[in-house]
Amino acid sequence: MSTHEVISAMKQKVSLLEEALAEAREDNDMWDRIFTENYWGMVISDVLTGQLIKVNPRYAEMLGYSADELIGKSIYDVYAPEFHQKLPEIMRHIHEREHYAYNSAHIRKDGSSFPVHIDTYEVTIKERRLRVVSIWDITESERKEKELSHYRKNLEELVKLRTNELVRINNQLRSEIAKKEAVEHKLAQTNQELINTLESISDGFLAVNRQRVITYANQAFVEAQGNNISGNLIGSDFEEFYQNGSKKIIDFCLQVMEDEKPARLETYAPLMGNWVEISVYPTESGISIFLRNIEERKKMEKAVEEEHQRLYTLFNSFPGLIFVQEENYKIRFANSRFRDKFGPWEGKRCYELIAGLARPCDECVTSTVFGNVRSLWKERLFENRIYEKFIQPFIDADGSRLIFKVLIDITDRKYADREMARLDRLNMVGEMAAGIAHEVRNPLTTVHGFLQLLAAKDSTREYHEFYKLMIEELDRANLIITDFLSLASDKTSDFELINISVIVRSLFPLLSADALNKEKEIYLELEQVPDTKGNENELRQLLLNLARNGLEAMQGGGRTLTIQTYKLGNYIILRVRDQGEGIDPMILEKLGTPFLATKVRGTGLGVAICQSIAARHNAVINYETNPGGTTVTVKFAVSNY
Repeated sequence: MSTHEVISAMKQKVSLLEEALAEAREDNDMWDRIFTENYWGMVISDVLTGQLIKVNPRYAEMLGYSADELIGKSIYDVYAPEFHQKLPEIMRHIHEREHYAYNSAHIRKDGSSFPVHIDTYEVTIKERRLRVVSIWDITESERKEKELSHYRKNLEELVKLRTNELVRINNQLRSEIAKKEAVEHKLAQTNQELINTLESISDGFLAVNRQRVITYANQAFVEAQGNNISGNLIGSDFEEFYQNGSKKIIDFCLQVMEDEKPARLETYAPLMGNWVEISVYPTESGISIFLRNIEERKKMEKAVEEEHQRLYTLFNSFPGLIFVQEENYKIRFANSRFRDKFGPWEGKRCYELIAGLARPCDECVTSTVFGNVRSLWKERLFENRIYEKFIQPFIDADGSRLIFKVLIDITDRKYADREMARLDRLNMVGEMAAGIAHEVRNPLTTVHGFLQLLAAKDSTREYHEFYKLMIEELDRANLIITDFLSLASDKTSDFELINISVIVRSLFPLLSADALNKEKEIYLELEQVPDTKGNENELRQLLLNLARNGLEAMQGGGRTLTIQTYKLGNYIILRVRDQGEGIDPMILEKLGTPFLATKVRGTGLGVAICQSIAARHNAVINYETNPGGTTVTVKFAVSNY
């Protein structure tokens, strides 16, 4: 090869080398720019010494150094101390794998550390082992990762809670579904049992909704209608079904549906051809109707009513007061005499009508009679009349427990019995007086005469007081005998026309003097009364006895005895009223009994004599007494002459 060719070839090689160098420089500038301007930190270190050979500005900025300050530092100077022990192991992984990525922490110039992600690999350049390292500051990433982890954890917990809640709700729903199914099953059984019950009863049953459509009817109802049902009853219109029946029944049932209050009706059902008891109950969907055949009961009630009517007619003809009482004290029946006495009784209770009370009487024996189931006789005083009460419990035809009560006015009989007893006593006293008066008077007269003779002698002067006392006692005994004879007297032949007011006025001076001695007063209220037949002396004695009894009954002075006379109908009334303390009820019952005395020295014959005189004048003596005084009323019949 010629020299020219060699030179030409050399130039060509030089040219190629220059082009390659230029390309290498361009590549080197490119890679250097990439290394320098990269967003993440980049470091080249020696594998053997661990010294930093080259760092880019981004990495120096991460650590707070300048790039020159980092050149020559060891990797131990930039790694956080807690990772120093891990570095040999990390370097071994890098050497074995030639490429290794991991997380670590670097330390800044100010001593603070921050997390980094490191991607490293080893290369050999000119027989020198170098380690090329890329570093990312993952502080923000870790923060976000932590936030993400926290969020994920919270989300997981929320999901877990929600899952648990969903599981609980699901279990609860399953339980409720199971319960609902059980309830539905039980409801179905109950409905079936209800239907079976409705089908088993003898009463007709009908269900109607608020659209007035029949939704159910039991077999008893269908059979009761007979041939009146055409087609299917269920689903038909209630009013159309009953249009040929009773409008009264339709209106009654629809009124219950409107009012939403249960009600009961007894009426004749044309479709059934008999009397029925209709019970209607409102429901949420409409009404339930029960129909019961009461034809037999109506016949029985009619028979009972007829029997009651016969009994009521009999009771109305009875002279006593009759009524029938229920257990709640309400009067079920009373005869006409009871109505005449107490007024209308319908719907009233016995204690309201008879006694005018708001509750049963304290002495009421209703519960006792019902408990013992035996009759009872009692006497009762009502409005100054004496009633004999007969009480008999019984059970009525309808099964109700009742009490039959009869009140018979026995006042007149009681008074007659009392008067008969009094007359018997007077008759006995009269017979005694007629039998012994004359026999007793003869020896009394003899003794009285001899005592007077002895009292007149001077030799017996020292005994004169004793003689005087004995003579006074004999005079007293003679007075008693005179009263006896007065009781025995039954003469009316000496009756003449007298005026009671005139007799009272004639005795007024005597009575006034007697009252004045006792520091009391006599007050007259005398009206003009007609003359009547009577014995003036006996009537004077009657008035004196009554007036003196009244004066003696008033203890202490300043009290007044009032004497009245007036005409009342066909009667002349003589009334003596005192202001004493009244008569003991035990004594009042026995007034008129001979020798019954309330005064210390009384004979016990004064009232008996007054009653004897009144009886001879066809008069009646009545006593009204209370703690404020006693009023004696003598009622004389006006004589027809």
